[in-house]
Amino acid sequence: MIQKASSLNWIEPFKIGRDPTSQANVSHLLYVDDTLILCGAERSQVMQLNLTLFIFEAISGLHINMQKSTIYPVNEVLNLEELADILGCNIGSFPSTYLGLPLGAQHKPTEIWTGVIEKFEKRLGQHGKCNISPLVVE
Repeated sequence: MIQKASSLNWIEPFKIGRDPTSQANVSHLLYVDDTLILCGAERSQVMQLNLTLFIFEAISGLHINMQKSTIYPVNEVLNLEELADILGCNIGSFPSTYLGLPLGAQHKPTEIWTGVIEKFEKRLGQHGKCNISPLVVE
């Protein structure tokens, strides 16, 4: 449904790439039961997104708990509180983490990745540790 809303120009997807002829448009990312939705910070887009989510709930019979959802501004968003009110969600800020991975942080300092590496090593256990090469971030 998010893809359809994007194709109808209800929401503007995030454009990846510098060359307009080879850009990829990303409107959403899915992982298990989490959804990241990317759109512009205009009131009209957020209202259309809210309508799309409402239609999804009506069609699927599923409920989206917007009180557990967070809106993250990219760059300066002057009407952020208004947009969060439309969706009924919380306001977050960067840097943050998603699924244990750092978001919005500088990617070069090795300290950022220490927690991620420790989690992987813990999950792999002693047997898997001997097979991991040290991470070098330049």
